[in-house]
Amino acid sequence: MSAYLLHSGADYRAAGVSLYTLNLLIHLPAAGPGHEFVAFQGRDGLRIEGTSTVLSPLPTVNPIARICWEQSGLPFQAARRRVTLLHGTVNVVPLLFPGPTVVTVHDLSFLRMPEQFPPLKARYLKAAVDLSTRKATHIIAVSEHTRQDLIELLQLPEERISVVYSGAAPSFRPLPSAECEAFRRARLGGRPMILHVGTLQPRKNIDVLIRAFAAVRRRERLPHVLALVGARGWMYDDLFALVQREGLGEHVNFVDFVASDQLPLWYNSADLFAYPSAYEGFGLPVLEAMACGVPVVTSTSSSLVELAGDAAITVAPGSQEALELALTRVLGDEPLRRRLREHGLLRASAFSWDRTASNTVAVYEQVLEAVS
Repeated sequence: MSAYLLHSGADYRAAGVSLYTLNLLIHLPAAGPGHEFVAFQGRDGLRIEGTSTVLSPLPTVNPIARICWEQSGLPFQAARRRVTLLHGTVNVVPLLFPGPTVVTVHDLSFLRMPEQFPPLKARYLKAAVDLSTRKATHIIAVSEHTRQDLIELLQLPEERISVVYSGAAPSFRPLPSAECEAFRRARLGGRPMILHVGTLQPRKNIDVLIRAFAAVRRRERLPHVLALVGARGWMYDDLFALVQREGLGEHVNFVDFVASDQLPLWYNSADLFAYPSAYEGFGLPVLEAMACGVPVVTSTSSSLVELAGDAAITVAPGSQEALELALTRVLGDEPLRRRLREHGLLRASAFSWDRTASNTVAVYEQVLEAVS
């Protein structure tokens, strides 16, 4: 497995796709006991029980070094280990690997909204994902929405694409109220909280959330803090200026990166989780929030409705007015919050990393059988 984007640092690289890779590696050995799993990682690779680790001699935390090594060095390392199938867990596979390959595609946001990416990053992703999905023997999409994007935008045959949903770790669960109250006193001065979790980048619509929060706070005299948990990704400077223009310096908390093992306490301590993203391949924070029993407001875009089902209030992406109404409605309606909590817990129970790993192993075995 190509796992060079598995990252343990305290920045945006340790979010989404790194968590996917890590949880897959943790759960694959139990899901496929008849197989041997090898993780090809960077210099500071993580040791994972039940999985062999092969380290790169290059500093793959550097994007150029990672791309060069993944395309040139990895095929030879994999050949020496007699790898029978190679899985690229984040959008690309090594084009020179001669055996069967599987690639997981997380989203095609760089095609849907390239203007929201640094230009060089968007161009690289467009070329690399196009080549990798044509090279791959089979493709895993993390949602039906991503599968449909692959068919529509890259004209890939649907029979080569399987949907395998991600999961929420067991640590994402309801916690005792006393623990959450102590957390709010320590971190928020005892104030209630509206929470957003996600890397600071344009497609998350965090600017819309800040403006909606400002309007609702003025109109309803909310006592809440808006906590924005997530590392700085790209094109985020305007968010800090917006907070100052709205006079929200004491009411918006940029928390930066929070390790996964600390996130359940943040979710549990929130009155509401708001995630008005314009585009998501899956939307892991929405699942984590539901698993913690937090009422969710999210958008009708991309995979988010597919993930949330009837367990969240959904609004049109980019609509500040709709988001204001949703925030006001949920915060002011205790029976609604209780219903969202119950439905969210039930919905989240359908997603687990054990299931993700089992379905991924099924794809491996399907590919190996077809090429044997």
